[in-house]
Amino acid sequence: MGKILITEKQFKTITKDLMVEAVGVPEGIIQSADELYNIVSNLLKTITHKDSKYDFDVEDVNLDVSDVEFDSLNVTAQVEEFDDYDGKAVIASMGVGNSFRFDDSILMQINFQDKKIELSINFVVSNDWEPSELYNTFTEDQIHTTSIMAHELKHRFDKTKKRLDLLGRGVKYQTYSSGGLNFGIPVINEFMMYSYYIQMSESLVRPTEVATRMIKKGITRDKFYDFITNDETFNKLKSIKGFTFEYLITSLYEQMNRVDSLISHAGGDPDVMSDKEKIEPILDLVYTNLVSTSVEIFDKYFYNHFQQLNSLFGSLFGAQIPGSNISKEKENVRKKFINSVSKYEKRPLDFFKDQCDSFQYESTKLMKKISKIYSLIPGEKQETNESILNWDLHQKIVEKKYGRTPIKTTYNFKK
Repeated sequence: MGKILITEKQFKTITKDLMVEAVGVPEGIIQSADELYNIVSNLLKTITHKDSKYDFDVEDVNLDVSDVEFDSLNVTAQVEEFDDYDGKAVIASMGVGNSFRFDDSILMQINFQDKKIELSINFVVSNDWEPSELYNTFTEDQIHTTSIMAHELKHRFDKTKKRLDLLGRGVKYQTYSSGGLNFGIPVINEFMMYSYYIQMSESLVRPTEVATRMIKKGITRDKFYDFITNDETFNKLKSIKGFTFEYLITSLYEQMNRVDSLISHAGGDPDVMSDKEKIEPILDLVYTNLVSTSVEIFDKYFYNHFQQLNSLFGSLFGAQIPGSNISKEKENVRKKFINSVSKYEKRPLDFFKDQCDSFQYESTKLMKKISKIYSLIPGEKQETNESILNWDLHQKIVEKKYGRTPIKTTYNFKK
């Protein structure tokens, strides 16, 4: 087979694409994030009445990320009023829907390969909020918001590219990200946030998020250090790296009034315990809730509709509901998951020690990965490769442009 000849432009395009993919930033994602930002901001601008929820469907969009083309969009803006909040509207969270099912034949999660993006935005507002606040908040910092759009597009892209996955991975992510587990102790809430932040699903999208801000700000190579060391994501990772087990324990002693409240809430009596005696029971309580929540989420996706109905109502009918049979292989998958998430049941302190160790390892690894986005900045200096067809005339051109190079009689460098 003969060689395939390509142009220099094609070569640069190919190598650029390879470089972009290598640092975790798919081709075209920043341009599509720009487009998504424009679409969503225009939709929010149309809101003129107060409501708790707004739904928008947009057909025929063209959001290309590498070799995946998303062609339709649904945007849901959820508005939550809180009596004790009196500031301007803020975006509490954003997310993209990723539909999947657990397949009993291969015992794995199958991600749906549709081309629709379902974006949700959760606003928190005061009681006297105005509809225009939603648009104003979204567009207040265009670069930052666009980087979050890129973040969400990368989530959607990753799920589309990975058709099969282990159910447990997504469950672990949802345990920390779905909310609801609030223990009222600041350092425990910090631990929960950091545990969410270093999950694989989040680690995969961080380089894209930071690269978007870098490119949108026009950062040059000489400004990269200042940019990266002041970027919010990079600084968050540095904070995670500094979250040690010793810091966790010291903070619990400093927040003992909150610890006492949680012990009382759980039915205990903190007055009959020393501060030291309270530490392990509190961490055991947190761990117990993490495990229980993980299993609840797992079961919700693991069992099909008929299996769930049978567990709830099967005994009322005195017979098994058709289609609810569960194979031994499937039950073994569940047992393995439970054994995995509950392996620290008798030693909860070790869970927190190991998790804090993973904070340092994962944050360091991700900071190194994010630093590689430096390669996406065009170099200020370029080497030109020229085909010289007429040597003498070419020398005349060079001399005219730059002058004649002086003839040196000695070496002008030190060894």
